[in-house]
Amino acid sequence: MKKIALFLSILCLLASCASETDSIPFEVHEQLPKGELALNDGKKWAADSATAINMAGIDMLLQSFAQQPENESLEAYNDLGKTLQGELQNLFAACTMKGAAHDMLHTLLLPIAEDVQLLNESKDDVEAAAAYERIKERVALYPNYFQ
Repeated sequence: MKKIALFLSILCLLASCASETDSIPFEVHEQLPKGELALNDGKKWAADSATAINMAGIDMLLQSFAQQPENESLEAYNDLGKTLQGELQNLFAACTMKGAAHDMLHTLLLPIAEDVQLLNESKDDVEAAAAYERIKERVALYPNYFQ
């Protein structure tokens, strides 16, 4: 039941992004993969160029945020959450991946999307800081599993 509620929350998050920025369409997939990140028979999964570009942009955004002098305030974390929400929306809109690689990408992205929502809505700087750290760690996994 918790997974369904979480899934519905993410759908609402993504849908609210679309209504705020109607110029960026995206598709929400009904079936999200379950399981852990894994390589493709010992090799990295092939990602489409749009996904690679968007993930690099998200990584650069996180690196830039880390270097900001006043990045530990709740307002800064909330602003970062809003920006990351838009970046994830762009990633979902541009992705053309299919099959197992696509499923594995969602396995990577679902926890990021959950923490972005938390970062965006948090009223507690400690909670927001923890979400930010988890997002950084998860984004850093991308090049280990995708090429």
